[in-house]
Amino acid sequence: MNNKDLIYFLKVAELKHLGYASQNLNLTQPALSKSIARLEKLCQTRLFKRLGRGLELTEAGRLLYQRGLVLQNGFDETLRQIAEMGAGLSGVVRLGSAGSATQFLLPAVCREMQLLAPNIKLEIQIGMNDVLYGMLGRNELDFILGPIVKGDKPVITVPVTEDHVVVAASRNHPLAGKEATAAQLSRCGWILPAKSVAMRKWLDRYFFDNHCPALDVRIEISSLAAAPELIAESGLLSFISENSLSEEVFASRLVRVKNDDVIMARSFGITYLAENTLSPAAQRVIEVIQDYKNL
Repeated sequence: MNNKDLIYFLKVAELKHLGYASQNLNLTQPALSKSIARLEKLCQTRLFKRLGRGLELTEAGRLLYQRGLVLQNGFDETLRQIAEMGAGLSGVVRLGSAGSATQFLLPAVCREMQLLAPNIKLEIQIGMNDVLYGMLGRNELDFILGPIVKGDKPVITVPVTEDHVVVAASRNHPLAGKEATAAQLSRCGWILPAKSVAMRKWLDRYFFDNHCPALDVRIEISSLAAAPELIAESGLLSFISENSLSEEVFASRLVRVKNDDVIMARSFGITYLAENTLSPAAQRVIEVIQDYKNL
């Protein structure tokens, strides 16, 4: 069925007059008559009957009108959704987020996305960078929001902000808020991510280079950013994002242990595979993330 023929039929059925419909459609009356004739030939039955100077739908015509409205509305909605996808206003975006990003960056980004493009669905996977980079390499994510590190595959990175990772402890820890040497820190128990995570590698290397014993890691956890209460109640030292530490959920429970040498500076931003082409929806999300300081 030709979609134009259906549109013309619906307009004639609405106005119940061939002349009025042709004027409304900016179409000659003979051309409109041919369109209706094509439909009737396709349906193998009459769709209109004469009623005075106007037209009236036959029983078959009423059925086509009812179903035609549904079809046309569905077609129009499909075109609208496709146009929104092309403009980056709808679609699904698979976002991998470091735990710290869920505390200080993602809330504002998600709020802004609901205002600008509520039809974009975000599928967010929260994890440590080693897990997220594995998922990115398997094309299970569109991009990662978190610390920028080198992966096994060529990637494109978009820096967003700077971050520092610092030693932190519960407020009642003996070293809480105090200056502490590397030797003092190495004698404490720790709660840290796995050895494969970049921040853990940096910390282990620091103590090794300063001739300290290996850290006494008593709890290994996949996401420190998700466990401020656990860190506080464990009585252990940890190594967390300074951005996260400034958030109320952390600041109310944890404080920094001061040692200006044990600070890991890192660039925080967006990473995606160089071989991949981002969808318009993913590009829209990235634009919002890049502007996060103004959110």
